[in-house]
Amino acid sequence: MHLSEAVNRVIEIARKVREYYDTELPKRHRHYPLVEPDEETAPPPPEEKELRDFLATLSDDLIYRLMLLVDLNRGACTPDNLAEHYDTLRDTVGTPEDARALMMVFQATLADELSYGLEELRNHKINVDRLPLKKVKVQKR
Repeated sequence: MHLSEAVNRVIEIARKVREYYDTELPKRHRHYPLVEPDEETAPPPPEEKELRDFLATLSDDLIYRLMLLVDLNRGACTPDNLAEHYDTLRDTVGTPEDARALMMVFQATLADELSYGLEELRNHKINVDRLPLKKVKVQKR
C-alpha cells in the first residue's frame, strides 16, 4: 500500500470519529467543552475500532511515515529535513505499536494533523509516495 492511500484512509476514518464526538459530547456535557467528573461520556463510535484495526494492518514503515506527517504539523520537522527527522523518529516515537497507540490517543485531531502534513508536502512539491527518506531499521520480534 502506498502512503497516499494509507493517509487518505486514516484521514477519512479519523474525520468520522471527530464528527461523532463533535456531535455527541455537547449533548452529554452541559458545560461542554468542559467535562464535569460526574458526567457520563459518549460511548466510542464504531469508527474508533475501525481506525485501530486499520492502523494494525499497516507496515511499520507506513506507521512511521504517518507519524512523520503528524510531526510536520507539530513543527517537529520541516519539509527540508524530512530524511534527518525520519532517521530519529523511532527514538522519538518508540516502537510501531507505540506510534499506533499515540495516533489513537490523539485521534480527534489526527485527520487535521495528517491533512496539514500532506498540504505542507504539496506546497513544497514533494510527492507523498516518493519521500526522500532513508529506511528506518525496524527490529523483528
